[in-house]
Order: sequence, then C-alpha cells, then structure tokens
Amino acid sequence: MTSTLKLLRTIGSPFTPSLEPAVSDGETTQLYQLAVRNKIGLLYLETLKGWGALGRLQSEYERGYLRYSETVATAARICAVLDAAGVDYVLYKFVKPYPSTPSDVDILFLGSDNDYRETLRMLFANGYFRLGAAPHQVIAYDLKGGIENMDTRLWGGKEGGVYYIDLYDEVAASHVIYVDKEHLRQYTADVELNGYQVRSLAPEADLAVGIAHSVIPEQLYTLADYYITLYCLDKMGETGIANFVAIIGADRLTLASRASLRMTAYFHQVAHGFIPEPLKRVSDRLGVKNLGEANSQGDCSAPYRFGALTVAGALAEKLPSGKFIKSAVVQMVNMLNPRFGQRVVADLIFRRRRLTY
Repeated sequence: MTSTLKLLRTIGSPFTPSLEPAVSDGETTQLYQLAVRNKIGLLYLETLKGWGALGRLQSEYERGYLRYSETVATAARICAVLDAAGVDYVLYKFVKPYPSTPSDVDILFLGSDNDYRETLRMLFANGYFRLGAAPHQVIAYDLKGGIENMDTRLWGGKEGGVYYIDLYDEVAASHVIYVDKEHLRQYTADVELNGYQVRSLAPEADLAVGIAHSVIPEQLYTLADYYITLYCLDKMGETGIANFVAIIGADRLTLASRASLRMTAYFHQVAHGFIPEPLKRVSDRLGVKNLGEANSQGDCSAPYRFGALTVAGALAEKLPSGKFIKSAVVQMVNMLNPRFGQRVVADLIFRRRRLTY
C-alpha cells in the first residue's frame, strides 16, 4: 500500500468515514510530511486529533492552527478595508471546506483597470506594503505582521505565510489569462471569516478556477485538489453542479476538468472502493471517459504531474477565447525581451521538474 493510499484512508472523505490510524509515531510523521507536500497538512492533523492520535505532532497542530487563524484574520481585515471603500472584489482559491494553511490570501478585483489602480494606491496608504508585481498581480504585505518579519523575496518568498496578499486584476499567470473573470462575476457568496461577512467565489466557481489553476499554470494535482473537489461536490446540489458545468463550458475548461475529475475518481476508487455519485454525475455531464481507471503513472501516489499533452490540450481548447488569445500574444511578444523570455523558460522547466508547489 502506498503512503498516499494510507493517507487517504486515514482522512476518509465526505462520502466515507476516516479509519483509525494504525501506524507508529514515525510513520505518522512521514504521512504528515506527505500531507504537507499535498497541501492538506492541517486536515491530516485535524483527523489525528479526532482519533486522539496526534502524539509528537501536537506542537505542529498548534502551530498550524495558529497560522490558519491568523491567515483568516488577514483576509478578514483586508476585506473590511475593501468593503469600506466600496471596492468590487472577491476572495478566490482561499475559502476551503476544511482548515488549511495557504501561503497567501488571493483577491480578484472585478472592477475597471482604473478602479484597480486606485484601490492599490488606497491600500498602500493604509497599512499595506507593496512587495512586487507581475503583469496581472501585485503582491502586498499586511503590516500588522511587522515590517521586520516581512519576506521580500519574490521567488520562493512569503516565508511563514499569514500576512501576504496577492491582488489580481485577472485570473492569470504572467500575461496569460487562463480564466475570464466575466464568467465568474455572477457566482459569488457571502462567507463569514472571523465574524465578518466577506465576498468569495461560490463553491462551483472556486472549484472551476482551482481546477484550471492546477492543470494550466501549476501542472500538478495535489490531494488538496482531491478534497476540495469532493467537499464542493458534496455540498453543491444539482443547481451547483449545473453552474459548475456551465462555467467549465463558458470558459472552455472541459479538458482540464476531465483530467482533474478523472484523478479524483481514481484516487477515491482505489482508496475506498467506489466513486461518489455526485462525482459520477458531474463527470458524465462533462464527458469524462474511463472514470476511475489508473493514471499514466500507474500507481496511487500524489502529488501527480499532469502530462505535457494534457496541459497542451487544456491550452489549445482555450484558443477560441479572444481574451486568452490576446493575453497569449502579449506573453509571446514580451518573451522577445531576452531577460523576460529566459525567466519564463526557466519557470516552465522548474514547473515540469518540481514535486509540489
């Protein structure tokens, strides 16, 4: 049995209960390290706590939960500032159906380019520090964290997470817009964070963006993708599933969604012996073939790297999208600059080699 399979069976899923961890302290620590690589470290620790089996990981649980609570507070603070200023925004890829420890808070601005620039000026005059920028993103630091603790690296930075905020005017990687925010605008929900109501993408929209993010820029499937998919599908209902399918179709993300849903079905089938009915229904509506069959690696291990052909197919599907094409052309033109081009190529090579993100 692979370590990934042991981890999945220990945590369980929304459709099947967790199993009492019958492993030593040493193996529990190894599974925790695997959980961290898969971005579900705190979820695993919560499961162990429920079984009274934290053992030597008690201090990790306390640190993880403190970081989770402080990151939620960071998100609530900036949302309060944005709401007070009447800014049109949503949190995205942040609100999870279980405790997690993201490295930053992601915010998508839905207003005009001028509104975006004015909002940035307002934030940087009111307790936020500008760390750096990418074509559709500005990285900010909440000075509540103390300027002496700020990690100013733009490559591999955000040490410790908690106080870092990514402010996007598009759902993009570099110049390339891989999800059109206009297809998300109607799918928002009010969520309570630290007793404050904030605006987030609705689960069906957040799931669509998360799938696009994992397949296109990140090119990796982690167990965080597995659990987010399962929890979202469990809570969506038929209307939510219909909305999810509509978003996938409108944004031309069918191939990306098929690749991700196939992995989710495979892992659940191998770990628990069945594929949940909501996952079957949405997969059927999106034309997923060979549901539950083995991945190209032929084993049950995660993180899983999507094949180059899968990523290329997901990108090719988006070619009829005017917004995507224009942004891709801008990216290619900018790559004529040797320094920028070398950086993009180096980043692509890095993404094809790394084990997690």
